[in-house]
Amino acid sequence: MKPKTFRGNSMAEALEQIKRQFGRHAVILNTRTVTRGGLWGLGGKSYVEITAARTMSDLPATPQCGTLSRNTDGPRQAEGAARPMSPPSQVADRRNSDALLSEVNSLKSLIGDLVRETRHARAANLPEELRGTYRQLIENAAGEEIAQQLVASAREELDPSQLRDPESLRRHLAQTIERMLPVAGPIAAKRTGRPTTIALVGPTGVGKTTTIAKLAANLCLREHRTVGLITIDTYRIAAVDQLRTYAQIIDVPLSVVTAPNELKDALANMSALDVVLIDTAGRSQRDQAKIEELRQFFDVIRPDEVHLVLSSTCGTAVLTQTIERFREIGFDRVIFTKLDEAVGFGVILTCLERVGARLSYVTTGQDVPDDIHVGDRRALARLILAARPRGPQPTARIQPPEPSGPAHGRIGQA
Repeated sequence: MKPKTFRGNSMAEALEQIKRQFGRHAVILNTRTVTRGGLWGLGGKSYVEITAARTMSDLPATPQCGTLSRNTDGPRQAEGAARPMSPPSQVADRRNSDALLSEVNSLKSLIGDLVRETRHARAANLPEELRGTYRQLIENAAGEEIAQQLVASAREELDPSQLRDPESLRRHLAQTIERMLPVAGPIAAKRTGRPTTIALVGPTGVGKTTTIAKLAANLCLREHRTVGLITIDTYRIAAVDQLRTYAQIIDVPLSVVTAPNELKDALANMSALDVVLIDTAGRSQRDQAKIEELRQFFDVIRPDEVHLVLSSTCGTAVLTQTIERFREIGFDRVIFTKLDEAVGFGVILTCLERVGARLSYVTTGQDVPDDIHVGDRRALARLILAARPRGPQPTARIQPPEPSGPAHGRIGQA
């Protein structure tokens, strides 16, 4: 029997058709998603198409290379002769490999469909008043466990009339999220006769250098602290030049070190300052040797605070893996960057809840010294409950200090 293409509204539906007609041992040859109707691909209906055969023997024969040389002459014959025929065993192996890869891809798609169907089923089991909230939390990148925990709390603690009142439900959820969010507060100089040392670590590309420049500018220009910068990021010349430019603009000393003993000397030379911020090279969470090298630097000076810088554009799995690996260095705070690019703010709550880390700052753009904000439970709860991810308003920036003391901007505050 020749291969046949089956169409369904979902992967599961198409696979069920294949199973009914070809049996459980059918061979998957190809899968794709097609859209019919609509304008420019928008507004159409999507289908899943799977091409399958009953057995391997039903697969079409693979054309043999070199056959042109038998019936042609001249240049064609030479071209055909230059491509030897593949042995039948290699053709069969390649065919089996391609079929196996197609099956694996089909299974991946099927698992994705099952996950989505499970989410819809769970939402369907909830009271009507909570279904929209549950879906909204999932869409905003709050993990399923967090979403279930939040709606279960509302279901248990609110009476039916409160569940039907959107404002009461939202207020309860916001308060629950606030209690779940661990925050560390802003950097504070300890005034112990030596500078407070703050180190920023994290993977490549998360914005550590820009973030450290924002912190330095705000500590120096708005809180009137004396600040020094140290960088051990000598792997990227551009990073050193970038930090040097920032140091010149805000008029603070910068020291570039390449070895742990140099770091100790550089810190000694800045002993009269209030705060010393240490920039580090990006380290992949999979590069154990580089993380160990970074730990050797910190063993020499023992920073007062180590902030792990993470990008909110990453998925929960990657963020969790990164946090677990960088725990070996001994960080105690987390900074989330690029909230203006986040696919969902719920990832912050999910990540912090899962690993027990505390949030210190978030960043919402590239502007220095603006676009950095102290982690605020109430503001983050509002963002997590928002219908769609949206960045803080332009007024939500770090404000100049009041005469009574330094002030720190918090996202969502006007």
